[in-house]
Amino acid sequence: MDTRRPARWRDQALAARGTLLLIALGMTVLLGWNLARGGDSGFYEASARSMSESWPALFSGAFDPSATVTLDKLSGFAVPQALSIRLFGDSTAALALPQVVEGLVTLWACSLVGLRWAGVGTGLVAAGAAATTPIFVSMFAHPMEDGMVTAALAVALLCWQRAAITGRWWPLVAAGLAVGVGFQAKMLQSWFVLPALVLGTLVATAGRDGTRLGIGARTGRAVVVGGVSVVASLAWVVGLALTPAGARPWIDGSTDDSPFAMVFGYNGIDRFLPGAVPGSVSTTEGPAGRPTRLGGPGGVTKLIEPHLASQVAWLLPAAVFALVVATVVLVARRRSASDPRADARAGTTAPVRSGSAFGSAFDTRAGSATLLVLGVWLATAAVVLSVAKVPHTAYVAAVGVQLAVLAALGWRGAVGLLRAQSPWFRAVPVLLAAAQLGWWVFLARGASMPPVLATPALVVGAAALLAAVAAFLWRPRWEGSRGPGLHRASRTAVAVVAGLALLAGPAAFSLQALDAARDGSGSDASVGSWVARWQAPSGRAETYRVSRPDWWGGSATPYPAVFRHLVGTARRLDGYRESGPLFLTDTWRISSPVIDATGLPVLTDGGFSGSVPVFTSQQVRRRIADGLRVLVVQAGAPATDPVLRAAWAGGCRAVTDVDPGARVPAHPWAVTGVGWTVWRCGLPGRSVDRLNGPALPRPARPARRDGLVRQPASSTSRNDIGRRPVTRSTSPDTRASAPSAIAV
Repeated sequence: MDTRRPARWRDQALAARGTLLLIALGMTVLLGWNLARGGDSGFYEASARSMSESWPALFSGAFDPSATVTLDKLSGFAVPQALSIRLFGDSTAALALPQVVEGLVTLWACSLVGLRWAGVGTGLVAAGAAATTPIFVSMFAHPMEDGMVTAALAVALLCWQRAAITGRWWPLVAAGLAVGVGFQAKMLQSWFVLPALVLGTLVATAGRDGTRLGIGARTGRAVVVGGVSVVASLAWVVGLALTPAGARPWIDGSTDDSPFAMVFGYNGIDRFLPGAVPGSVSTTEGPAGRPTRLGGPGGVTKLIEPHLASQVAWLLPAAVFALVVATVVLVARRRSASDPRADARAGTTAPVRSGSAFGSAFDTRAGSATLLVLGVWLATAAVVLSVAKVPHTAYVAAVGVQLAVLAALGWRGAVGLLRAQSPWFRAVPVLLAAAQLGWWVFLARGASMPPVLATPALVVGAAALLAAVAAFLWRPRWEGSRGPGLHRASRTAVAVVAGLALLAGPAAFSLQALDAARDGSGSDASVGSWVARWQAPSGRAETYRVSRPDWWGGSATPYPAVFRHLVGTARRLDGYRESGPLFLTDTWRISSPVIDATGLPVLTDGGFSGSVPVFTSQQVRRRIADGLRVLVVQAGAPATDPVLRAAWAGGCRAVTDVDPGARVPAHPWAVTGVGWTVWRCGLPGRSVDRLNGPALPRPARPARRDGLVRQPASSTSRNDIGRRPVTRSTSPDTRASAPSAIAV
């Protein structure tokens, strides 16, 4: 156990620090090239704007400035976005800027883990791997929750490693707090790392003074890191649950106003076992409520299929090489320590027996424990993602940090084995180079990588394979015959060339992010030309063009004339003086563009899924009695819609509707037809539909599923928002369930 101060980049040579800075600058260019062009879905953009306008909305994680309903997930990821909007103004770039910072934090954490594990080279390659991982390049350039959880878990790994190296307690606490921060962003996904951290703490057995700790002390440390993680994760959820229902927003994602149902049901166990957690909104996908096949699109093998592997797993062979070869080295060292004569019987040579192929990575128990942590964390995340539905490509970022650091260790081992005197050991890097080249060909073809990018990357991979073959055939001359200076220079040159060759594939693929049509979106981060939902590419790559850089500004959400007209109508009808809500509507598809563009308080029923009972018809009527004057009901709403029933209950008049043919952008990447009727309430007498006469309450009947009425939670996933066209039904049944359109 080395209890000295862990290595830091500021203590390294100027060339190393300069190289790290260049890698960070390169990642910043990739992330920021189209920063002002890509936003999030309208629902989450509106929530960030609401939280920037209202401190109660910020602290409660609300969708609307009035803090009447929360997001359908924990809102920690949106807090930096809201603060950025409050500081820099409302724009697409301001919304995405926190994710760029999170990307650079992830790069820094990966590089520092590699530096402290196996030296400067490993740290730089880990930084390069993180900077060129395609899913990172897209995800950290868009406002989405996956960026914050990825950065938080990378920091948790770094803090745990410091605890393993120094034997101190406080880094374990810091690691647990970082896991808790990740939980606020992506909930249960942040716990993928917990089994690894607990096992690693049990293995890293030395204390602060370097002495071996007993089982009780090791267990205590494991309890600390696990307990702090759980407490930090659940603090906000428990606090929200203990707050009286009338003093907090309704919890979206739940039908019984329970934050636990939202976190552990709607966003957790129900992804595996639909309906397992009472009170959570159903997440079952498929017609008639039938669940999709195990693992969702792609099945249990989806992580190694091109649609997902091309986003995160370009360095998978190098990572597997690191796990396998390092494990063999550790087993050999353990055998050597227990029986020195075993080496002679097995014919093991000194360089491999001492683990010199990996430098000093395994000279301490902290190094062995780091390998264990990364391996267990990678396996846990991969197994869960393989058997669970993966609705958004950004989910695969859960294995990105592990693959980046392990691939860097694989590079270190391959470079070390290239210098081995035994041809058997020199043959191992040849196998790795061949595996990497074959894997790159598979991914480039499967993901329709543009030839202008694929060809240079594959040429570099082929050259690396030929160089590995040459190294295998050439018996190296060692320091004694060549001189120490020349020997060190050749080793450095080989290491640099090998590192650049290893990163050529993912770097070339990630350059597609310079094309605004290929850098993904906040709804489904990915790099490439093929559409989301993992449709197979046509086999012919589209033309690749580098877009004009767009670093700052941008409209977070389009604000079409029809929505401006709606806001003007509501202001005119209500004589609005910003002392209360502008109007109340039954769908966020109407409220989110208004909130995002104006920051005005708009009450919304139904939550993200459209099936959350935020308001009852009686509660809406009480709002009307208290001064609410405008209701906006989406076209085709069912007779059971609480907002529509409140409008029918008396004292309301259907005033206007948009043109039935209007095409209204629901979010920046697609266009969805939305129609609505505006009701002026607080009038004497019965409610009146201006075309059909008095509107009386009608019997409740099942909700329609024609695209404009409220949908189950599963049919409105973030990936589907705005991608399926929504059409107005003109059937008599629809006209009977909602007021008729009155065009203005």
